[in-house]
Amino acid sequence: MGTIGKLATGVAESLKGQPLALALVVINLLFLIGIAFMLREIAQAVERKDALLAEIASHCLK
Repeated sequence: MGTIGKLATGVAESLKGQPLALALVVINLLFLIGIAFMLREIAQAVERKDALLAEIASHCLK
């Protein structure tokens, strides 16, 4: 097991005795995952908008 594996195991073992800390870690992770998902969706929406505007502009310049 590598250093990161040992660190993860140590953190998990220490959090087992502290359920409040574990709950806070889980909530923070869920929050960060939600923000990452939201940013990905926003980036995809901007890409779709840019493609649509480029298509409209190409029709106007004909």
